[in-house]
Amino acid sequence: MNAPSPTPSPRLALRRYIAIFGLGVVTLLTLIAAANYALNPLIYSRQDMAAVAEALMAGKNVKVADSNIDWRGIRREHIARMQATPDVIVFGGSRWQEATGDSLPGYAMYTAFAQNDHLEDMMGLAQLLDQHGRLPRTLVLSVRFATFEQLDKRVAWWWKMLAPEYLEMGRRLGVRTRPWQEWLPTEKWLGLFSLDLLSAKARQYAAQGLHWAPTTQLADEQFDIVGTDGALRFSSQRLRQESGDNAQRSAIAKGRKDARTRLTIDQELVAQLPALLDFLRARGVKVVFAQTPFHPAYYQQIKGTPYHHDLARIEDELKTIALRAGLQVIGGFDAVEVGCKPSQFRDFNHGDSDCLKKILAQVRMDAPSPAAAALTPPER
Repeated sequence: MNAPSPTPSPRLALRRYIAIFGLGVVTLLTLIAAANYALNPLIYSRQDMAAVAEALMAGKNVKVADSNIDWRGIRREHIARMQATPDVIVFGGSRWQEATGDSLPGYAMYTAFAQNDHLEDMMGLAQLLDQHGRLPRTLVLSVRFATFEQLDKRVAWWWKMLAPEYLEMGRRLGVRTRPWQEWLPTEKWLGLFSLDLLSAKARQYAAQGLHWAPTTQLADEQFDIVGTDGALRFSSQRLRQESGDNAQRSAIAKGRKDARTRLTIDQELVAQLPALLDFLRARGVKVVFAQTPFHPAYYQQIKGTPYHHDLARIEDELKTIALRAGLQVIGGFDAVEVGCKPSQFRDFNHGDSDCLKKILAQVRMDAPSPAAAALTPPER
């Protein structure tokens, strides 16, 4: 007669259960991360970003299903492949995304916008351009309401995508840079495990059928287009949704909200800007400070509030730095003074290409460089 098999102890059974449960959790998280990686190639895949840059250098435009992508990663790959240096490079946040290459007729202009920019981005871009021998003769830098924002008040973390270049430029300038705990892009990688991101991107891919693709078009009903000039052209669908009355209502709502808040300025970052300007001037770069306006309805809501006072302080700081460095300052926060109409805004602070052309037309330009025409093949 066989002896009965021993009954596992409660402690051993619990350990087995925990091990099986843990393995299941790890497997599920791995599958979610893998799916998010595949559904967001222009955030997580350097290979895809390099392929986008190759397409742009081949004279193709690129259509994207979603323009909320790692623009800094794409700039890194595109700048590394440039065969000539543009006459003008414009850098700022998404407010400059529609600054098209024809904004300065007769000059080769590249728009290197990156959403939610900060001073660290300026430093990182300068390093990228210098590293690849692509510092232009004219560099338009835009200072926004959050350029010098204190780190603990920031919502956006995209600046961390240029952390290697930012850190190197900080070393070259001899300024204090952020410790690793502050520049490590944990938010990006934790996003791999987001079920909300997975659900949204899965629905988007099911509806549109692609993440990105080369194209000869500069306009599309459904997809946003990245041009060879670095600028973004929004889909017809999106332009209809974000214009006219919708933009007006959005601007008023945002203005009422911001009127009750204050901006926080990190004076150490303000103090680091002149060092960057000295670096650029020593390399023959003419820097122009540019400011984009707010929607008139938004500006009217914040006018006279403490928030407006904070904006004016930033503008005054910028003008003081520019005066000391002998730099030109163009544009401004007030759309009426700049000459931009309400119909030229998509929301409270994003003007269209016509509005941005009015600002860039103020740049005092030198003679264009013949070699700059070889920046990219002409757009189709």
